[in-house]
Amino acid sequence: MTLRIAWFASARGTSSRGLLNTALNAIADQRLDAEVACVVCNRERGQSANTDAFLDDVEQADIPLIARSSGAWRKSVDGEVSDPIQGLASWRRDFDAYLYERLADHRPDIAVLAGYMLIVTDVICENLSCINLHPALPDGPIGTWQQVIHQLIAERARRSGLVMQRVTTELDRGPAVTWAQYPIHGPELAPLWERHGADVDHETPLFHAIRDAGARREPTFVIQSLQAISEGKARIPASDSSTAGREITDLVEADIRREQAE
Repeated sequence: MTLRIAWFASARGTSSRGLLNTALNAIADQRLDAEVACVVCNRERGQSANTDAFLDDVEQADIPLIARSSGAWRKSVDGEVSDPIQGLASWRRDFDAYLYERLADHRPDIAVLAGYMLIVTDVICENLSCINLHPALPDGPIGTWQQVIHQLIAERARRSGLVMQRVTTELDRGPAVTWAQYPIHGPELAPLWERHGADVDHETPLFHAIRDAGARREPTFVIQSLQAISEGKARIPASDSSTAGREITDLVEADIRREQAE
């Protein structure tokens, strides 16, 4: 089944652009049976050079674009900054209703959140199957990728991973669709653990090495996950499901080895 995807990204950094272009290249090369039906971005031109470059790519690919600054929206309604722990501010549901009304016209089958920095409210995730890339194992740390890495170091974790999970109103705890794991200990990282393993607060060389290990795998993980969904080999579970999801570590690592050999 050719998936019609609503692609969500904040495009604040460089990874959003890389992930979208990886998907578009995989579609063009017929490695991914999908179509990006529209792109949703909660930032607008002029907010940063990274955002502008991302929006340029979307327009050059002739993909319908829904770009609205969530920050500008909040200021226009004199809204409060949301606290995920205390609960989202009321304007957030209005903002999502605005986005959903526009993206629904493009009839997506699913929404993919790849570097989207807002928590999606029920207005979207209860009306459209949304999946989110999270840089941890299914039962691993929650939060931003920076928070995840700091916690991994604090716990002296042996492994980390990537998970594509169904988006629910519970932050980073939706059921897994696909997941993959990789080691964050071993001969190459041992010296960094010895020197920096006690520093859980700063972005040390160990912090960056763990980030690089995950970031290197993210593009192929996203493509393999979406293709598994397209082929019916992975399914998007109900929001209250306890499914373990499908592990695709072997597929991801095979792609990494192939890229290194080229």
